[in-house]
Amino acid sequence: MANKKVLFFMGASAVVLSLFLLVFSACSSTGDAAVDIASFTNRSLMNAVTRITDDGLPKSHSAISPDGTRLLYNEVRANNQTDIMMLRNVNSSAKTPLVTTGNAFAPSWYEDNVRFLYSFREGNRSRIVRSSSAGGGRTNITGNPVGMWDTYTTIKNGVILMATESNGNWQIYSMRENGSEVTSLTNGFDPAWHPYEPKFLFVRHPPVGTAGNTASRLWEMDLRTMQVTMLHETPPYNIRRPQYTADGRHIVFQRGSEQIVSGAEVTMIKSIGKKITKVFSTTSTESRWQLFFITSEGANESVLTEGNVDCMYPSLDSQNNLYFISNASGPNSNKTEIYRARLSFE
Repeated sequence: MANKKVLFFMGASAVVLSLFLLVFSACSSTGDAAVDIASFTNRSLMNAVTRITDDGLPKSHSAISPDGTRLLYNEVRANNQTDIMMLRNVNSSAKTPLVTTGNAFAPSWYEDNVRFLYSFREGNRSRIVRSSSAGGGRTNITGNPVGMWDTYTTIKNGVILMATESNGNWQIYSMRENGSEVTSLTNGFDPAWHPYEPKFLFVRHPPVGTAGNTASRLWEMDLRTMQVTMLHETPPYNIRRPQYTADGRHIVFQRGSEQIVSGAEVTMIKSIGKKITKVFSTTSTESRWQLFFITSEGANESVLTEGNVDCMYPSLDSQNNLYFISNASGPNSNKTEIYRARLSFE
């Protein structure tokens, strides 16, 4: 079990604490051949693994709707331009463009399965915006951006959590869904609400200047006590994008993982009148994103995906169906697709 360090965050007001208690009362391989789905997933924990899309376009930020029927994601164009797409039926690869301005990213759903939040980039800043998958315009949530990059939103019972960056520092804020009562909670990013308790997950790097490894750790903040607890760390690898399972008993996240790559090194040795070739086997390592899970107490890390592929942006529905993006399906390292798997923790 990861060591836990407990700190107390004292900056938020009693009014905001009351608000939270009120609302919560209710994988392309780098080689030339495609990788078989079974070869990069832990089949004892992931059942019925399926590739949903097959268009070969770069993707990021997958987000399944609460009812598990539709999925938002970013489609990445040249020069890091990003559009928001939607699969209206997660059993089909047919997609519907929702925001195609090239500057919309990191979508997340409202609980009504229709509206969604996202970041809208304007120059060197971004603000939080709301739109509807049924059509219509956009509504600014952060009329004036809180920081330089307002992003990583999650909403529960009318309360939005978001992270923003200013001068290299990331801070998590809360606000009402109309953008009012903006309150700084703690430093960190990638917030994710607990399904039924007034607390959330997030990740945080050690303070600048900290000796040793600076990889991001997994933390949890309980808004009843304003207590912040470190749940899990795996230095030197970063942790990103944590999510609780629907029952709150487990946490799925992506983290860095080093993979061993086998190969061959050919050395040409010349001697008088002849040429001798010696072949030496060699191995190297490559850093990859993989998916893992732990208990909600931060214990018993188990691997969900593995191998020389990347698996990123985990998103869970209420039935423990896991959606993620991987480059495991083709010879081009930029070819990423959306996958689905049924998780089994028992």
